[in-house]
Amino acid sequence: MVSHVTTVQPIGATRSVYEYVLPYLIRRINDTRAETQPFGHAFFTDLLPVDVYHTLLDTLPDPATYDGTAERHYRGEVGGFVRSQFPLSLSGLDRLSPASRELWRGVAAALADPELKRAVYAKLAPDLAYRFGIAADQVPDLPGYSRPTLYRETEGFEIPPHPDTRRKLVTMHIYLPADLTQIGLGTALYKRHPLALPFGDWRRRFAKVKQFEFRPNSGYAFVVNNTLTKRSWHGRERLPEGAGVRNTLLNTYYQSPVEGYVNYLPRVDTSAEPVRRAA
Repeated sequence: MVSHVTTVQPIGATRSVYEYVLPYLIRRINDTRAETQPFGHAFFTDLLPVDVYHTLLDTLPDPATYDGTAERHYRGEVGGFVRSQFPLSLSGLDRLSPASRELWRGVAAALADPELKRAVYAKLAPDLAYRFGIAADQVPDLPGYSRPTLYRETEGFEIPPHPDTRRKLVTMHIYLPADLTQIGLGTALYKRHPLALPFGDWRRRFAKVKQFEFRPNSGYAFVVNNTLTKRSWHGRERLPEGAGVRNTLLNTYYQSPVEGYVNYLPRVDTSAEPVRRAA
């Protein structure tokens, strides 16, 4: 593995991290080609500045501070949750040390920024235009409010193909592995067999079309569609024994904002500015 030099820690202030990360993210999204099959999506590489990425890995929250998720991901007292989450909301960020909080809050501010939303929406314009019945050039102006959340998944985790709830507009998923040893743990995209019965093992009902590689500093995004003629089927087969921890960051866009996932940037204090006197 290539060594890296961490230069992020001295940045300190939330706004400095935000101003460093946001234009980089937008450039990487703009430079990526979108795909159309089995539904509109894009796979991004080198999403974050490399120094930011490695520092984020070094400052991931303590696993004990993560919250459990759905009951179906609970494996009893011995196994515990095979999927847990850490919300990058303002209250969630308060659980972190001051130095880590500044970094993660700056990244969260970039992920929640309206200009990033516009770039992601423009990249996925055809499927958003289909969902809302509008022209493609109107897509960037659609509403969208992200709720950045960290996830930890361990062996035994599985999520069968599903299109996502229609409360979501765009699912954006950033991968956080340290190296290439987990490259086979990515999410897959599926098509449903048209004559399959709606019960039994899901593997007999779906065909895998594509699986994203679980590469460091990469991720994907797609439009959530759940209609009779178009569904964004995606999922993850059961993580095998020895898979380790699958660390990711979901930056899902919803139609409405939620308290705690807005106003990440501290207000600029102008009270100390000198008063200009009239000549």
